[in-house]
Amino acid sequence: MSQFGIRNIREISNDPLTKFTNQIAKKLSLFLNKQQTDKLENKEDIFSAAEDIETVIRLHNFTSTKQFLFDTQYFAPIEPNDTTLRVWLRGTNMGNQLRDWSVTPEKVANMFGDPLLIDGTPLDLGIHTSGVKSTCLSFNRATSELASQEYIEVIDTVTQRIQATTTGKSWFLRFRMRDLDSQGGLAVTLLEKIDDDIPDDGIQICVTSDGRLRAFIKRLGSEHNKETAAGTIALNTIYDVWVTYTISGGVTHVYVNGVDKTLSTSGDSLSWHGDETYHDTSIFRRGPNHDGSLGGGFVNGDFYEYRHMDEYVVSSTEVTQHYANKWTIANIPFGQVAISDYAATYLVITASYTTTSFTSTSFDI
Repeated sequence: MSQFGIRNIREISNDPLTKFTNQIAKKLSLFLNKQQTDKLENKEDIFSAAEDIETVIRLHNFTSTKQFLFDTQYFAPIEPNDTTLRVWLRGTNMGNQLRDWSVTPEKVANMFGDPLLIDGTPLDLGIHTSGVKSTCLSFNRATSELASQEYIEVIDTVTQRIQATTTGKSWFLRFRMRDLDSQGGLAVTLLEKIDDDIPDDGIQICVTSDGRLRAFIKRLGSEHNKETAAGTIALNTIYDVWVTYTISGGVTHVYVNGVDKTLSTSGDSLSWHGDETYHDTSIFRRGPNHDGSLGGGFVNGDFYEYRHMDEYVVSSTEVTQHYANKWTIANIPFGQVAISDYAATYLVITASYTTTSFTSTSFDI
């Protein structure tokens, strides 16, 4: 098949036959190209049939520094450990998954939508001398193209189930709300999980439009639906919330910023997400519906941290200690919690000898 190539555009001779031959070659090339184009379903450029892919590059400038003056003594925390802290998520990274910081990080925590990593001010974790004190993930913000589609999902494991517990459980959430209005007809939901298809076992932590914090717990078919007073949760405020459940007696405690809140029995009935076959933990939303839709109750707010402790009921003293130092339930002052690969040790070194002790009797072996 003849074709018109790059060589044809070179300067040609004045020979009439050569000029005529080049003209014929050009016309033949145009004719052949038109034939090929007519065979296409779309007469536009063939490359326009390629799939468009939207990409984005985000540059975060979160600068923090820590000046070690070696005048602070650090202490090792209790957690993470290999016996009780089963899930530990922090709002410190983007992508499709959140890292599980527990000792046995086999839990898969998927992140959906387009949450944005932002400055977590005014939360101070006590590990930075200057710069950004903390970070968090902003979910379902009004400017997001995926608002009401952003949430975290922790894949179900045995240790996350209430039905398998013999002593009790503790859940911790650190968050900030931008909106308390119901979403999709459901109260904004901080956490929800069911263990079975009936369901007979599960937990749901949500916030009502008037700021009541609700902890609905169901175990072996028995419901324990508790709530705080109205106005407990306000907008644009960072909260540390612990919910504990003791199997013996079915006792629930809700702690807000270190304070054991007075609870009353909620007058509202407990309602789960529609798809009872979905047993994973949902954070910042209610689980999916029967028709496969995302559900409702999405939180328009910021995610800082989530912990789940199995077979361990955190005490009021431990809650207070954790609220004070921001890291551990151990009795360690703020700014003195030893962080792996981050903290420096401190040891007071005194003089080995003095003028009075520098005698022959000081060297007895």
